[in-house]
Amino acid sequence: MKTRGRALVAAGALIWLSGCAVGPDYELPAIAVPKIFGTAALTPGVPTASPPTDLVRWWGVLHDARLNALVERAVASNPDVEIALTRVQEAREQQIAVAGQMLPTVGGSATVATGTGTDLTKGRAAQSIRAGDANTGFRQIWQMAGFDAGWELDLFGKYRRELEATIDDTEAQIDMRNAVLISVIGDVARNYLDIRGLQLQLEIVRSNIATAQRTVELLQTRFDRGLSNELDLTLAKRELATEEARLPELDAAISAAQSRLALLLGTYAADVAGAVQGPGKLPVVPARLRPGAPVDLLRRRPDVRATERELAAATARIGVATADLFPSVALTAGLGQQGARGQLGNTPPVIHGPIWSFGPAAYWPLLDFGRLDALVNIEDMRAHEALVNHKKTIIAAVEEVDQAIKQYRFDLRRHSQLLLALDASHRAVTVATERYERGVTDFLNVLDAQRQDYALAEQTAIAAEIVVLRYVAFFKALGGGWELYAELPPIPVAQPAVIAAGRRLTNGWH
Repeated sequence: MKTRGRALVAAGALIWLSGCAVGPDYELPAIAVPKIFGTAALTPGVPTASPPTDLVRWWGVLHDARLNALVERAVASNPDVEIALTRVQEAREQQIAVAGQMLPTVGGSATVATGTGTDLTKGRAAQSIRAGDANTGFRQIWQMAGFDAGWELDLFGKYRRELEATIDDTEAQIDMRNAVLISVIGDVARNYLDIRGLQLQLEIVRSNIATAQRTVELLQTRFDRGLSNELDLTLAKRELATEEARLPELDAAISAAQSRLALLLGTYAADVAGAVQGPGKLPVVPARLRPGAPVDLLRRRPDVRATERELAAATARIGVATADLFPSVALTAGLGQQGARGQLGNTPPVIHGPIWSFGPAAYWPLLDFGRLDALVNIEDMRAHEALVNHKKTIIAAVEEVDQAIKQYRFDLRRHSQLLLALDASHRAVTVATERYERGVTDFLNVLDAQRQDYALAEQTAIAAEIVVLRYVAFFKALGGGWELYAELPPIPVAQPAVIAAGRRLTNGWH
């Protein structure tokens, strides 16, 4: 009784001592960022604790019902989003698996053997049950059955650090999934607006073709009446054929954009053709952008948050590796029965029970030639790598937003100038045509004015599309849009092995 009492007291003391966790405690790194973006003086914004509405659902500001529907379809059916969500669920299940390592385990074992040996069951029953065998007065133990339990005490926080790391891993996977959402939503908007821009170019080319066709008909009439020469008619026909050659090029570009959009929706191009039938219009975008402050960007962008969580997980794994340098202590127990034969060969089997054992066990790697210490150094280096990657991601995020604002301003200015040039070009075509009809100038001036007008019309349409795409790139850089889809579906309830085995056996392994 005294021995048993000492074992219980020692076990209680060991459990009480399992309060410390070796390794560094994680602290959020202090990384300097600019107070404002490089162009924030031109585009002022007020830092907010929560993102504004136009950031959470920025594509809705474009007021395009078809785009809204395509975004919802992509979030629901995009393969990359589904893969990212599966990884999140896997990480959540991993938390349960790691938490289970911190709790006691119970198992059952049994063995039957016969022969001339004296301890036939030693290699077949659990160690804690074998430790309780009773040999006194028996020639041979040939049956043994019972339950064994074990509990490795987390004296130095190895499993707590591992659980901490898996929680950080889960949060990183959640942020990575949110980053995928942002990327998919942005790509859907970009490809949809690309289709609309190409359709706009297609309408302009068709209008140019109609104009060129009227010019050919006019010159043909004048040529038939002897009022024009063959060169003018030939040049006009050349310009018409040149414009008509643009049609298949634009049709091919629209088809390619539809295929990219279909892939984002997890379907085929034929399924999305109806949703993007033209002609469509490019949305009107504001002249100014409100980026907010860089510090808000770091709280919101999932890729920045993911690298910070990866750093936290790497820091926790330093503790996991460090704990292996210290002793590991476990409590084991066994309870069962044994069947034994007496000293005489004809003595019938004797059932002896119960048999039991209980006590602590310890192991300390005293000499490993530096292997475990090297593993700690490796985890420390991995944490440093994660820190540098976090800093790199922050710098890239700030610069991406900064460049998105600058490019938006530059392309907006370019589009405005092209609009002015297009107005002047239209006037030049009108003047050149009137002068030609009065015989003041030759047809080459008319043809040159028309050619310039056709080119400027397309350039202006392309510039308008680029402005809208820059707008999409800006919001994609800000990292908004995932908040609407942050809720995660539940994970399956993890059950004890004996229950789970029966359940999976009866429901076809599903």
